[in-house]
Amino acid sequence: MRIPRILTATAAAVLLAPLAGALPAHADAITLTVDYGADAGPSNQVASGFLHGIEPTSPAQYLIDGVKVVAIRGADHHPNLPSLFDRATYNRVAATGAKLRVGLYYSATNASSPDYGYWPGDGGNWDRWRTIVNRLYDEARTNGYQVDSWITWNEPEAQWSSTARPFTTYLAAHNVAYDTLKARDPGVKIEGPELSSYNFSRITQFLTYCKQNTCLPDVLSWHELTAAAPDIPGHTAQIKQWMIDNGITPMPITITEYQGSGYGNSDAWDPGVNVRFLAQFERSVPNGLVDALDSDWDYIGSDGNFKATLGNSADKATGTLPKGLWWNYNTYKDMTGRLVRTTSSAPATVDAFTAVDSAQRRSVGLIGNQNTGTHTVTLNLRNIPAVLQRNGRIHLTVTRFDDLGALTNPAKVLEQDYTVSGNNTTVTLPALPASASLRFDVSPVVAGSAATVYEAESLPVTSTAGVVRRNYSESGASGGQASALESTAVGQSVTYTINVPATGVYALSANLKREASRGFFQLYVDGKVFGPPQDEYGAAAYYRTTLGHLQLTAGQHTLEFRVVGKHASSSNRWMVFDRFEIAPLP
Repeated sequence: MRIPRILTATAAAVLLAPLAGALPAHADAITLTVDYGADAGPSNQVASGFLHGIEPTSPAQYLIDGVKVVAIRGADHHPNLPSLFDRATYNRVAATGAKLRVGLYYSATNASSPDYGYWPGDGGNWDRWRTIVNRLYDEARTNGYQVDSWITWNEPEAQWSSTARPFTTYLAAHNVAYDTLKARDPGVKIEGPELSSYNFSRITQFLTYCKQNTCLPDVLSWHELTAAAPDIPGHTAQIKQWMIDNGITPMPITITEYQGSGYGNSDAWDPGVNVRFLAQFERSVPNGLVDALDSDWDYIGSDGNFKATLGNSADKATGTLPKGLWWNYNTYKDMTGRLVRTTSSAPATVDAFTAVDSAQRRSVGLIGNQNTGTHTVTLNLRNIPAVLQRNGRIHLTVTRFDDLGALTNPAKVLEQDYTVSGNNTTVTLPALPASASLRFDVSPVVAGSAATVYEAESLPVTSTAGVVRRNYSESGASGGQASALESTAVGQSVTYTINVPATGVYALSANLKREASRGFFQLYVDGKVFGPPQDEYGAAAYYRTTLGHLQLTAGQHTLEFRVVGKHASSSNRWMVFDRFEIAPLP
């Protein structure tokens, strides 16, 4: 991140996702093959980290709950950035379980700091640098801030590049910071060199110096900031092999900024491009990659237009609604279990990766179009395991995430049961437009399952005090009745209690009703976020939606539906529930 430049973002229109049939004519066909018989290792969600991205009031909590935050990198204190050493920010970030990566260099870039403008080693004096490093370490220890790793400098090859401040002086600054921190705690982790891009020559220069001066980092880091994903598996493999060849035990690797060619450039939040980055990071795990952090070039502070947006995935104006990119990370969170080999006939145009969770009886995948054209994708599913089938059939759902500034209702472009022949099936997907991504879900068909049905109007229910909750009669509703909460504000909720007949894995679905006055809600099952948020705004109609798979024990469970926003065209935030259904999965 190039501090202190300010990100200028253009406003994005809030639109309903266009219908699949309204897409422009597509170009070449691309084949994706998912081979469930070829295990590709555990699904780690390693790339679900963020540069900055969270401050005390932004983004909305459900947006954080809906993704897996594996790591956060940021400042100790800064007037225009979320400050990880401010208690409210720290508490909110720590609650995610994320690893904290903190830079030692912010004093030199923070205009309100007495160290502003100081560079380590200026005038040959290193004592001030040692004082800064010790002060930050003491502050973290005194306040109980758990720092996973300390970064000695950010993008040093770009900033230490003059005659007065050559790269070799950065190497000495790293050495001094390393020795200072290790003297305080030999177990503390030091991270570097944090280059602005993968530069084999500079990284090997850094590692050679560190080997000679006993200051090898505990975590090796650099950035991958481009409009399109480069060969990240190639980069990580190359540097790992070099370390082995040169007598250095390979250390964990982190990419602490990725995606985006610069401040304000839309490629930083392009969902189609993002999929290839995610896929390449997962493929880099065997080379030592432990996490990667999306580049969040959004600021907070005196300008109210700037919000912490969890890596450009929340809308810039308010930080309360998901952009197209957020839905990728929400899907990524659901990609639990094991990865399986997924190949594309044109990976630089359309890439994908897939996970299967046998315990949850589901497979989830992401497909991303990095190209400016529209493409037809043929999905070949091979060696489909028995846990994803029932009576030789599977259920396939495909949802499209468009590159929009606020996206509350992604288009479900396909939902159908398919017959499996020899554990294989092939499906031609609806056209995939430029910059868009697709989520696909494979699971056993529900048909033939002894489902348990709960009419919402008959369930035990509680709701926000003072908000009208009522049952009403209508011919289109299941059983002739439905249940409504006339919610008017974010945070209001209604909770239904269901009694589950037996312990098992279930597909949970709901019958809802669209209307022009409807809200955008998030479901919490037994107090934990479950499934993607749902937008009931639209033309008046009852409809059925699958909320996801979950393991439930026999007995009572709560379904809390919490208002988190509304579509720009909605007149209110009401929620209507007709019935719920749990179908046991084999």
